[in-house]
Amino acid sequence: MTAQNYQQLIIEGIKGLPPDVLAEIANFVYFIRKRAMQPQDFEEELHNALLNVELKQLSHQEEEHLEKEFEDYERLYPRE
Repeated sequence: MTAQNYQQLIIEGIKGLPPDVLAEIANFVYFIRKRAMQPQDFEEELHNALLNVELKQLSHQEEEHLEKEFEDYERLYPRE
């Protein structure tokens, strides 16, 4: 199948879809295009996104740890 055939198939396939679905398709197309045309940039963005998710998870775990650590602080160390 040629590139033109694929393009026509895609155009026909999206006709009549609601705007929210078209937005999702546009996001996917951008993702695929970025991965194909700028693989190094794509890998860097993916790495940064995964790192941010991991850091947020660590922050949440640290917050939970601190809350447990100081759970009885007022009772154990009352202000005089």
